[in-house]
Amino acid sequence: MGGLSGIYRKGFAWGVAIAALILTLMWVYPNTSAKISSAFGTSTKFNVPGYNGVITFATNGSYTAATFEDNTWAFKNLRLNGSQPLNSLEISAENSSVMINSYQIRTFGFPSDFLNISVQGKGQQVINMGVGAFSGTNVDWVVSSNVTFLNSGWSVSHNGTVTLTGLTGNLNIIYFNFTSQTESSHLPFYEAHSVAIAVTIGVIATFGAAVVVQVAIRKGTGTLRGVQA
Repeated sequence: MGGLSGIYRKGFAWGVAIAALILTLMWVYPNTSAKISSAFGTSTKFNVPGYNGVITFATNGSYTAATFEDNTWAFKNLRLNGSQPLNSLEISAENSSVMINSYQIRTFGFPSDFLNISVQGKGQQVINMGVGAFSGTNVDWVVSSNVTFLNSGWSVSHNGTVTLTGLTGNLNIIYFNFTSQTESSHLPFYEAHSVAIAVTIGVIATFGAAVVVQVAIRKGTGTLRGVQA
């Protein structure tokens, strides 16, 4: 019995020692993968000084990382009040001011991601939402001004980066993935899916208008600020 008691005591001692070691390691080497959010407000400006541009948000929100490199802001795990989470957003503005109003994902009907922004200044904006890179499936995009499809003033690169040039006002950037539907159609994308796009843009326009009205009421003006002369 004495031998067994000694074994139990030694086992208990080893257990305590291991627990103490684990706690020590957790204290000395905290979990580096933990995501700590940084908050921002509607008055927060993300300047692009080399391009005479500025980026703001229409609502309060947060992100886990915001880096600035090559005149581009890159946000990770972006959360805007009233919007769905956006895991990745890269954006740059040249000779213009961009306000990001909202981001939404539509999963019913035709899957789509859309970003609503307001642009002041006829410059150039480069935006990547982390979707739409060509990977063997059809990737389709639409840019609209309110409910009007725009056939010019924008382009999309192979990695899903949207470039807007000379466009101003309230704009919707929409990514659709129709795969088989577009493969069998020879019509332009906006004609082949005009009904689905019109419904989606209608929802976006309604939501975007509400955001713009709220911002105008809060600031006492409907214009954007922050672009240097």
